[in-house]
Amino acid sequence: MKKVLVLDDGRHRAAPIKEALSKKKLNAAVCVSSNDFMNALCAPDFEEVYINADTWKKGRCIYEYFGAGSRLASVPAVFYNVDEKYTPGIAGRHPHEGDRVLAAPSDVEAAVDAT
Repeated sequence: MKKVLVLDDGRHRAAPIKEALSKKKLNAAVCVSSNDFMNALCAPDFEEVYINADTWKKGRCIYEYFGAGSRLASVPAVFYNVDEKYTPGIAGRHPHEGDRVLAAPSDVEAAVDAT
């Protein structure tokens, strides 16, 4: 089973996201807060990361300060729910050939289906 990391706030959404991705043969660690996400990055044993752009924007300063970009350097990132005014990216990380961006409205299931 492929291991993935998901950043998508909303505690009520963690269990449904994990269940939906498990049906797609993905073992998902779902992070609903900046703290959860930074803790998950301390032991990066995942093969791909799915990031809700709205959630990323809320914690972006924290992620940049603690060097999340360098911890995600070798992992493809899929930004979903991206509005047209936002340019997704991760400071301290060069784009990966497997990176993807999905316009809003979109959810993690659509992001998985698009990759």
